[in-house]
Amino acid sequence: MICRYFKVARRDMVFLKFILEAYEGMNVMSTVDNVNGIIRIAIMAGFEAEMDELLADLATRVSMEMVDWDGDSCSSEGQGQGLFPGAGSASR
Repeated sequence: MICRYFKVARRDMVFLKFILEAYEGMNVMSTVDNVNGIIRIAIMAGFEAEMDELLADLATRVSMEMVDWDGDSCSSEGQGQGLFPGAGSASR
């Protein structure tokens, strides 16, 4: 499993949750900081390319900034790679 963290507008969290839930088995979205709009998208092994395509498309519809996030139990493999390499680095 690869986890990626994004800062999104709070108003877009529910929209993203519904869209990502439609891709059942490929990912799980969780809110890790509701106040600051930080979400975690846990991508299941083997679905990285498909999720990168989906996230790139979603990023054209809502503002999504990849961020670093400390203190999470999810595997850090793949953080900062793929969809938004070298993107913002807001930390907790």
